[in-house]
Amino acid sequence: MLKRLYVQVIWSSIILIALAACSPKQSLPGELTPIPTLIPATTVSQNLVQGEKVPSVIESYPAGVPAAEAGRSPYGEYCAECHGTDGNGLVPNARNFVDQDYMHGETPSSFYQVITEGRGADMPAFGEQLTSDERWDLAYFVWRFSTDEGTIDNGQKIYNANCVSCHGEDGRSMILGAANFTDQRFMANRSPSNLYLMITQGKGSMPAWQARLSQAERWQVIDYINTFSYDPIIDADVAISSPVPEPTQVERPECASYLDQTNPYEWEDEGAVSEGETIYKPCVGCHGEDGAGGIPGVPDFTTPLFRTTLQNNTDIYVCSIAEGLNTMPSFKNSMSEEEIWQVLVYINTLEN
Repeated sequence: MLKRLYVQVIWSSIILIALAACSPKQSLPGELTPIPTLIPATTVSQNLVQGEKVPSVIESYPAGVPAAEAGRSPYGEYCAECHGTDGNGLVPNARNFVDQDYMHGETPSSFYQVITEGRGADMPAFGEQLTSDERWDLAYFVWRFSTDEGTIDNGQKIYNANCVSCHGEDGRSMILGAANFTDQRFMANRSPSNLYLMITQGKGSMPAWQARLSQAERWQVIDYINTFSYDPIIDADVAISSPVPEPTQVERPECASYLDQTNPYEWEDEGAVSEGETIYKPCVGCHGEDGAGGIPGVPDFTTPLFRTTLQNNTDIYVCSIAEGLNTMPSFKNSMSEEEIWQVLVYINTLEN
């Protein structure tokens, strides 16, 4: 029985092969089969939402070693008004660069990208105002807010005692497999948290340091390691300054009704000064109790130059209080015109 079944299977296979050999051959197509058209590399896929911003890739790394001190000037010009001269953040949604928990999760590269392209409606882009190297200097000046000279010095001592034999005094690595801390691309894309994990658990030929260094020591050595890729030296005695725009009537049509107004009080009117002092109290938060300025971007009322400007352009200052200017809100619904003049008379008495 099994033998008969086996013979039948063989004959069936032979018949199928013969039929296939006798069937007419299929002719080849006369033309080339078209290949489906793909989206060119330079074309945005239609699957993207219209107007959606396509994320860019950072490919421009600094030509030399970025310097934190070189970022002081652009920080004062573009950043201090919102983030504060001390980096703590002044306005809503402005990042606090002193917050170590936040800074430990960021990278210099991420700061460079935000400076270049902006973020959301609150953070403008500065890719056109600053060169690529200037943006790197600014990124590292911001980075410097999260550490101090004492921490970096302690980190250097820990590094010299434990890391030099493999990574070298200059951070360029001494053995195969040891990270080169002077590599801008490598360091700019490593967050302190990422480095902390490597040091804690070890990686490759590098041993784990969890039982050898305390948490504080690991963070300190990371702050020092970062200085191989940028110059951390800053002049602590130099204050961050930001330009103070003078009130102007140019392109301010809302000031038209205030122009050519004159002060109804004498500048030395004691009654107006007294009333103005009371009215000024809500202004202390921004302008300071002494009028020297509580936040960046506001004028210093205590200088002779300001008093001269005030007395020669009083109508413009009336407009600025009534209608607002830049980040300063309008007070025309909470102050009468008489009260505005009184507070200006009081401000005129403030001096160093």
